Amino acid sequence: MCIDNLVVGPAVDPEMGRGAFATRLLLAGTTVAPAPLQVFRNRSDFAKQTPESLFVNYNFQFPGSDMMLFPYGPGVNLINHDREKANVVIRWSTSEFHHANWLTLPANKFWKKIYPGALILDVVATRDIRQGEELFMDYGQDWEDAWNKHVREWKPPVNDNYFYPADVDETAALRTVVEQENDPYPENLAMICNTPDWERKKDNEIKWYQPNWEFPEGFVPCHILARKQDRHGDYVYKVMLEFDGPKQFNPLIKPKDRYLDYKVPRRAIRFVDKPYHSDQHIKDSFRHPIAFPDHLVPLQWKHGF
Repeated sequence: MCIDNLVVGPAVDPEMGRGAFATRLLLAGTTVAPAPLQVFRNRSDFAKQTPESLFVNYNFQFPGSDMMLFPYGPGVNLINHDREKANVVIRWSTSEFHHANWLTLPANKFWKKIYPGALILDVVATRDIRQGEELFMDYGQDWEDAWNKHVREWKPPVNDNYFYPADVDETAALRTVVEQENDPYPENLAMICNTPDWERKKDNEIKWYQPNWEFPEGFVPCHILARKQDRHGDYVYKVMLEFDGPKQFNPLIKPKDRYLDYKVPRRAIRFVDKPYHSDQHIKDSFRHPIAFPDHLVPLQWKHGF
């Protein structure tokens, strides 16, 4: 299945953020990209936190049902909405990898069988699309009405203390846990450190050294216990690591039970959003699934599926 017909780039309309663009001439009727589906029984799967994640915006949903269909093919989630410029639609795939017969199963059998990618949509060109042209889809009248209402009525959150991690001052000295008692960092931020030793087979306290790798999994939540300046005048830090996730610092943990790195440079320390505290979870953000075309909905899905 061809997955290189799309490339992601800045949308033509900057208010849309990113968009999907054709990498070559795509003739009318061409399958632009496959969109394997992850099928969720209900929307509450995305509402376990309050407010729910913006992830709902990337799902299809049809009226009268709580089912959510998440397409995860390369670039398909970045095909923006424009009713007038729409040049692609979705349809059930004709690929051998698509379990078309599952669309006729009753609910009790369907939910026992389904797994991510078993059902596949195709994104299909409705007209000839030029190389470099942005792709658009019609998200439906209900989505458009909901968006226009959101634009009219939205107001900045009151007393919202959200702070973007990328906006943290990289030149300022980082505050210790004691200093943060009177001068805390914003509530949504967590501090993470790039530790060179995950296994700690010998000592629970080590002098920091440059790891041979740098990847997201190499960073773990941490707390700054102390700082001092090295001979060059740069701050280095003594940090306590939390290998099982970000937690509030507990001063009662005995030194022998702490995992510590010392002489940690600033470049090995970053700020990220705490789980469920990113800008996706800001209250009153727009949350509305894309309309799933009625003619694609199996009959049994329409009746209490």
